[in-house]
Amino acid sequence: MIIRIRATWRWLRLITHVIVGLSLTLLLTGILRRSSTSPVFQRTKQWWLSKVVRIIGGQLQVTGSILPGAKLVVANHVSWLDIPVLGAVLNPSFLSKAEVQHWPVIGWLANQAGTLYITRGQAGAANQAANTIVQALQENQTVLLFPEGTTSDGQDVKTFHARLFAPALEANVPVQPIAVRYLAANGELSTVVPYIGEQSLLQNLHALLREPFIKIEVHCLEPIDSIGLARKTLAQHCEQAIRAIVAPASSALLSATF
Repeated sequence: MIIRIRATWRWLRLITHVIVGLSLTLLLTGILRRSSTSPVFQRTKQWWLSKVVRIIGGQLQVTGSILPGAKLVVANHVSWLDIPVLGAVLNPSFLSKAEVQHWPVIGWLANQAGTLYITRGQAGAANQAANTIVQALQENQTVLLFPEGTTSDGQDVKTFHARLFAPALEANVPVQPIAVRYLAANGELSTVVPYIGEQSLLQNLHALLREPFIKIEVHCLEPIDSIGLARKTLAQHCEQAIRAIVAPASSALLSATF
């Protein structure tokens, strides 16, 4: 009974918060004509994402510091929840597949928030994505990528795709790796948060809303200077740094192997 009441109450709060977000976005971009890069819009977006995390029951714990200025941020990818979590901490520009901009409600919000889009499966799509990221970095933005290209169960880190690091080299900006861990109420890695398999977004969200709380660790690791590094080397450095936090046993084994 308690679990059902908790989930229902959080659903109501979340729906209300989405309506508030739509209203604020319409006010700022439609009536007040503020751009997605304006300070007031950025502060509002960060507040909105932070509250999404709190409504779901997330308890954020951030270690380390965020490098100021333009940078490419890379993180391990566990769930759609990574977006509001890292948005609350970093307030970055997000890179998303082009289809998202046509989704009801979410697409409109993403468009107004200045999301960067890539078109997958088309000729020249990779170059288009790289150029979009480079331009954002040259405009002193923080761009967030998930170099694994897919979500995992959070117990280890998949191989980072080196080609995604090319924009940092072209724009001559540092790369900051960030490790994210989700812990259940019992202190173990959460098996509810990972958005994997055949589970739908609504199913995953409903399961999250039933949890007492979720402890979210965000580890902001040392930035890596990209100048003079090959993109493969840069990708490996970031992957190893994140794995050392997410899966220390696996990291130690790989280090011993090599």
